[in-house]
Amino acid sequence: MIKRQCLVCGLEHRLMAPSILDRSKEPLCIKCDSPLFSCGDGSQLTVDIAHQRETVKQALAKFEQALEHSWQSGYASELRLIVGGSLIRDAVLAELHFRKSQGTVLDFSDENRGAVLIRLRDNIFAD
Repeated sequence: MIKRQCLVCGLEHRLMAPSILDRSKEPLCIKCDSPLFSCGDGSQLTVDIAHQRETVKQALAKFEQALEHSWQSGYASELRLIVGGSLIRDAVLAELHFRKSQGTVLDFSDENRGAVLIRLRDNIFAD
């Protein structure tokens, strides 16, 4: 069980955090019917998965953990993933193409050769 505050009305909820793979089963706020996990505050979380001598397999596991952690415990709208400029980057981009087609991530783009920006949530505070 985690505590999750609705970013629209502020009501605090105690609930089981869903997996990012279960976005379609996202719980709604009991007060205002807003989604509790797909609303973001516009912030960005940065995770480096490529500079501790990771293999591609280890980096993809870190990528998976970063996605889940960002979805379940934070309000960040974007995940900035440091991927390096070689094999790990290529593997992550392939995985992101699949995840976007499945609806797990909303969008992604290259920030530069070594970093990828992944949009997980819509920013409710955007103008």
